Amino acid sequence: GSLFFLRHYQGVLTRVDFKTGKEQGGPFRLQGIGNVYASPVAAAGRIYVTDQEGMTLVFSGNDPSKVLARNRLDDAFNASAALVEGEFYLRGEKSLYCLSAE
Repeated sequence: GSLFFLRHYQGVLTRVDFKTGKEQGGPFRLQGIGNVYASPVAAAGRIYVTDQEGMTLVFSGNDPSKVLARNRLDDAFNASAALVEGEFYLRGEKSLYCLSAE
């Protein structure tokens, strides 16, 4: 029932009700995230935001203030992540990454 978007590439997340367009709490400052060019993506009740310096922040889709994980890759990222059948793809400047539970 929510849409998430970032404001001006600065790691400030806004959540709005997809039916009314009204803001639902926030905006939320994403701590530890730098410049973000890619769009956030969602799966399994989580929101994923990757910044240009390689930090991916994972937080709860129900409570954007609840950080679930922080992960860093040694690469630069401008493209949005792609989620395909349980796999998480990130296209960096140096490499294409595929992350999965298996």
